[in-house]
Amino acid sequence: MTTVNLHLSGDASDLPLVLLAPFPLDARLWDEVVERLADADGPHRVIAVDPPGFGGAIAGGEPSLEAYADALLSALDAAGVDRFVLAGNSMGGYVAMLLADRHPQRLAGIGLIGTKSTADTDEARDGRVATAARLEAGGSTDEVVEPMNERMISAATRAEQPETVRALRDWMNQAPAASIAWALRAMAARPDRTAALKALDVPGLVLCGSDDVTMTWPEQELMAEALGESVTAIDRVGHLIPLEAPDATAAALIDLWNRAAARS
Repeated sequence: MTTVNLHLSGDASDLPLVLLAPFPLDARLWDEVVERLADADGPHRVIAVDPPGFGGAIAGGEPSLEAYADALLSALDAAGVDRFVLAGNSMGGYVAMLLADRHPQRLAGIGLIGTKSTADTDEARDGRVATAARLEAGGSTDEVVEPMNERMISAATRAEQPETVRALRDWMNQAPAASIAWALRAMAARPDRTAALKALDVPGLVLCGSDDVTMTWPEQELMAEALGESVTAIDRVGHLIPLEAPDATAAALIDLWNRAAARS
């Protein structure tokens, strides 16, 4: 059985903003963004999500983003949430686009943060699967955690935000090997979702870090064009934009939510 955990805050009567974490992290990534949202004139109900296998949620059965999406919708249904604004960072963006493809009627808006709509290259896909196999055979998570600690945040963040660097390392070191392997296999199997974005008729956001070495500018432009939006780039920020730049992330999400609420 695959599950997610929901961390709910705010007024249950409001249009919810649902936030999906990147691999290999849990809802704590969004803590500072949620704090800023609570103090702003924007969404009054925010739901941050622990993905399957992280933060105590369960990654069970065959690895797939579809299982993650189904678990998310089940949890939202149980919480009485029908339509919502959805935003995801990295793997969270992959799941957001899957829901845009399979359940577009549930989305009032979509935020794509440090992610891409295209599928993995053959090389990237094979690399994910090979790493998952080594972890499943008893390998150390260090081979995932150590490189990601260097690549996921910008040089400016590493130099100027030591507390962020420490928190990221601690959170990544808490990620179970089996959960990392499950997520790697799930991400490796995903298809191209660009067509789903073109068919989606809701306000959108494409937010990227100027120093993100894991995503290319053409990939960001592709998503923005599909949504009929423009790319918003945050200077001196890497892949984990909500963690590195919570003020800018919150401001972008407030604008997205306000546009979505005006149309709902």
